[in-house]
Amino acid sequence: MKELGRIPTEAEIGEHMAKVIGSHTKLQRKQKENSVQSSPAIQKSRLDGNAHRRKDSIQASPRVRTINILLGYDLTNAQIANALNLPVHTISDTIYRYRLPRKEVLSVNGNKKNVVGS
Repeated sequence: MKELGRIPTEAEIGEHMAKVIGSHTKLQRKQKENSVQSSPAIQKSRLDGNAHRRKDSIQASPRVRTINILLGYDLTNAQIANALNLPVHTISDTIYRYRLPRKEVLSVNGNKKNVVGS
C-alpha cells in the first residue's frame, strides 16, 4: 500500500485485505463448529441456577435491604454512600451483585430488625 504515495481508499484496502486473506493458510481454515448439542437437562439446570437473578424478591443482609429501600427513594449511589458512611464503590458493587432495586428484599433470618425504613 505504500507504493501508492497517498492514503488508500476503502475499496483499495478491501481488495488488499482480500488478497492477504486469500493467500494466508491459517485464515483459509473452516471455522470450528460446536457439534455438541446441549441436552434439555443441562439447559434446565442453567435456568434453575440463574432463577434467583430473575426473582422480584430475594433474601439478603440488612445492608442490602437498606440500600434497596434507599434506591426506592431515587437516591444516587453517592447519596446512599454518604448516608450509610460507605464508599461509593461498595454501593455500586452491591447494586450490581444483587441486581437492585427489587420489589422486596427479605431478611436472611426472617425478621426485620436492623433495617432503616422497614
